[in-house]
Amino acid sequence: MGADSRRVQGRLRRSAFTSLAMLTLACLGGCGGGGGGGFMGGATSFLGGSPKIAIAPIVGAPPSVTKELTVALVEAGKARNLTLIPGSGGNYTMRGYLLASNEMRGAKISYIWDVTDTKGARVVRVAGDETVPSRSGSDPWSKVDSTVIRNIANKTASQLAAGVPGGRSAATPVVATAPAASPPPAATAVAPRASGVLVTPVSGAPGDGQRSLTTALKKRLYAGGVKLANGPATNVYTVKGIAKLSNASGGKQSIRIDWQVLDPSGKKLGTVSQQNTIPRGSLDGPWGAIADAAAGAAADGIIKLLPRSS
Repeated sequence: MGADSRRVQGRLRRSAFTSLAMLTLACLGGCGGGGGGGFMGGATSFLGGSPKIAIAPIVGAPPSVTKELTVALVEAGKARNLTLIPGSGGNYTMRGYLLASNEMRGAKISYIWDVTDTKGARVVRVAGDETVPSRSGSDPWSKVDSTVIRNIANKTASQLAAGVPGGRSAATPVVATAPAASPPPAATAVAPRASGVLVTPVSGAPGDGQRSLTTALKKRLYAGGVKLANGPATNVYTVKGIAKLSNASGGKQSIRIDWQVLDPSGKKLGTVSQQNTIPRGSLDGPWGAIADAAAGAAADGIIKLLPRSS
């Protein structure tokens, strides 16, 4: 009987172990909660699945650029545990705005991405720029090639991975651009000579562009160390923004913004120009992040035109 008792106890121990293993598998299959994803679906949730981000239509760039950039973003996301999906169907939605401007060093392509959850709350904002050598006065988009597009995609994906839950760094080192809204260290800020700089209301902008563009540029200039003047005064420099809309083919519009910099006597020191093609009527309401992107792209060039104090 003693031997039989030991065999029974052994079977009970094996039975208990098997029950524990089945309980563990059941937890993997069902503890993730909701949705009936089955065993593999539950295991993916338990182990931390890839965040799914829908890429909304990109605003501001030519169709050829937006198409290639969308593909590049999908590829860049894979190395960072992000599933980027053109169109819809993600846990998050990413809306992008691109702007191009001519500068002394070449063309600057500025980008800003807002990622929102299913309730519309913003989860993270990604912003930066890419400089492209170009001839003065030429179309800044004409020099945007596959290398530039991949750089933008990689920088964007790296910042997304840091800001969206579940993302991770790429296997290969990628240099991420800091958000354009971050002000430089106070120690590097140098006030312009004279009493300050007056930014007049932007003229010709549709929607709330007059207010939002003016406010956004003031913030960017201030963050760059520029002393702002609150109203007309003696010995001030002036920045005037002039926006012009014109019709383009395929239900598009072309918008051009010229930022003129004038010295205290009214002499023009230079102009920073931006031009983009947009869906017709897309700027008839609130500009939102597009105003921030436009101001960010223009601010560096404007600051370079302003004399600095010694």
